Amino acid sequence: MFRSARIRLIVVIAIAVLASSCANRLATDTASNSAPQETTTTTTTTSLVAEPEATAEPDVDPSAPTDTASAQPATDIAPVFAEPTFDVRVTTDIVYAQALSHNGWGSETAEPIDLLLDVYEPVRTDDVTMPAVVMIHGGGFTGGSKEHGALSSMAHWFAERGWVAYSINYRLAGDTGTLPAEYPQPPIAVPQEQADQWRALYPACRDAKAAIRWVKATADDFSIDPDHVAVVGGSAGSNLAITLGVSDEGDCTDEVSIDDDPTLASTNLDQSSSVATVIDHWGGSAVLTMLGFLDSGSRFDPTDAPVSIVHGTADTTVDFAEAENLRSAYESTGVPYAWHPLEGAGHAAWRATIDGRPLVESAADFIIETQRLDVR
Repeated sequence: MFRSARIRLIVVIAIAVLASSCANRLATDTASNSAPQETTTTTTTTSLVAEPEATAEPDVDPSAPTDTASAQPATDIAPVFAEPTFDVRVTTDIVYAQALSHNGWGSETAEPIDLLLDVYEPVRTDDVTMPAVVMIHGGGFTGGSKEHGALSSMAHWFAERGWVAYSINYRLAGDTGTLPAEYPQPPIAVPQEQADQWRALYPACRDAKAAIRWVKATADDFSIDPDHVAVVGGSAGSNLAITLGVSDEGDCTDEVSIDDDPTLASTNLDQSSSVATVIDHWGGSAVLTMLGFLDSGSRFDPTDAPVSIVHGTADTTVDFAEAENLRSAYESTGVPYAWHPLEGAGHAAWRATIDGRPLVESAADFIIETQRLDVR
């Protein structure tokens, strides 16, 4: 349970993190609402772009999934490949759900908007079931989009090697999404932009969970196994990714009724929003803090998804302490995690390496290990 003073301190920190993240957010790309379009790319590797390169040795906790590393690979799912093997078909602007955008926070005047994602599929002729990976962009809950360069490159990378990859949009602060009636106001006086970021946490969480439920509801359409869904985030997207791995099933869903938000009926409520593996790139706990405010409860428990924590030690946007706190929480529950501090790196260090290898390779290794995937 959270104590009131501790809650106040955490929220102050969370709001500060959000404000800093907003100031440094990625440029927002405008997504088209046109019908889905397909393109095919070859198996060339796309380089990742962002901050100058930093290096870090992998530091995997002794309680990390050594048992899964030695276990037999899963036999009900297709192997993945160490090298680019498939061409990639990209289908853009698929509607995964609808959501309300209000005239203002708490306004009764609202209109439904489409929530969109892109799908990156391996072009293959065999009939197999594949693992999936979902990308969630950052941007301080005020900007960013599913076209994020580094995550789009990662999506291509995974699809070339036998995963089906998705990159999602979610409502941002400017969309003024639906909030629960009991949604707390920031406990301290903050500028309007920061207050809007705080309010944006709930709709973003609701939409991210809806995206996972859509992925599982359409598993047969894309030949994926709903029990082998990993999620990869960056910054605010990692806030959401961590939340998907830790939160309870009803979080960011049950607090608002279908009577209040009829678009909830479009979010595949009969599906689970749980994920099998989380890849955290310089994320934080703002969304989980918000959930703790709603019911004064901690979400961390032994059923959480394994997480790989990647965070720059010189990050001035989301403090490195956020990574240390997440590691402490996982140590308390005994859930496997990997620990990758990027020495001297700042925020959004997409060009950083771990043991001399790109971040995407580290992410794939952790997904393979925790999900016992066969590699060819």
